[in-house]
Amino acid sequence: MRNDSMGSTVMRRERKWLVAGIASAVLLGASGCSAEGGWQEPDKGQAAVLLKAEAGAKGVAWLAFGGSPDGLAAGPDGAVYGSGAALAEITKDRKARHILEDEVHGTGGLVVLSRNAFVVGKREHILRITADGAQTVLAGASGAPRKSGQAVPKSVPAKEVHFGTALAKPFGTRPDGSILITDNDVVWQLKDGRLTRVYQVTADSAGGSEPSVGTTGTVDRAGTVYVAPRSSKKEATLGNIVTVRQGGTVGKVALPKRVAEVGESLASLNVSWMTGDGGDGIYVHAYGKSGSYVIHLESGRAQAVAKAPERIGSGKECKEGNPVDALDLPCFMPTALVYSSGSLILAGDASYVLKIPVK
Repeated sequence: MRNDSMGSTVMRRERKWLVAGIASAVLLGASGCSAEGGWQEPDKGQAAVLLKAEAGAKGVAWLAFGGSPDGLAAGPDGAVYGSGAALAEITKDRKARHILEDEVHGTGGLVVLSRNAFVVGKREHILRITADGAQTVLAGASGAPRKSGQAVPKSVPAKEVHFGTALAKPFGTRPDGSILITDNDVVWQLKDGRLTRVYQVTADSAGGSEPSVGTTGTVDRAGTVYVAPRSSKKEATLGNIVTVRQGGTVGKVALPKRVAEVGESLASLNVSWMTGDGGDGIYVHAYGKSGSYVIHLESGRAQAVAKAPERIGSGKECKEGNPVDALDLPCFMPTALVYSSGSLILAGDASYVLKIPVK
């Protein structure tokens, strides 16, 4: 009796495993992801959790990509790097490769020169920092900062400049290799040991006193710089994005009044982050009364490529598993974004990093 019972038990288990195996195969064929919630590459217009950055674990993923972002950038090889309380790279197998920690504490902005060399802002200096922790001052002089609104020279030796803020931030490069830097109310470009003024915002252009070029900037393939001026009275908005072409011509981004997916005027949306699109346009993370969005801007056209119902700083968390419609995110949209190899990577203020293919 005991042997027959054991044999029946084994058969039941085998049938159960066979059914489970068939179900798993069906799931795999239908969704491309395992029953355990494995990775499935999203298609264009979809979003998927690329990397988990759990706050409780306090690991490198959280330190570099989960907390409030100081920098998010793509390297020349297309890899994505994040800088916060640590500096890390997202690897091809969706892990966070630790690069630096104590050395980047208190830094801001991020430009990736190579897999092992980076440019960041730290206090009154712009630094080149390598993966072994070596630091070289590229720009900035010690001492009292320049007063906001004070005129700056067109060109000056980089190490003689007193930046107008305690933390100038590098944010991109032009085609000639010049490093672009936001410095309170000024945008500089750094090349061959000299800083050249690209743009200085005024109270009139910012809409009030204490003007600044905002917390973010970007550059397109042609070298056109994009910044969103703000003031003590007016937040940075989509309708106030300034363009500065390679030759110095200053203009404004042309916008349609509305796009179908956005329930309010595009110009009124607040800007939280910008990135180039690899061509002649930009992607902007913006938010308003109706939710958070990623908007693609190019040649006077606008297209929403991602949408979440919650505004910045609130909302449900994204879950690992099957990709979802990027225009119907069921979760909070991370605040920082960078374009890399046909996809947008979104990170910051969340316990996950999202990937959204756009090309």
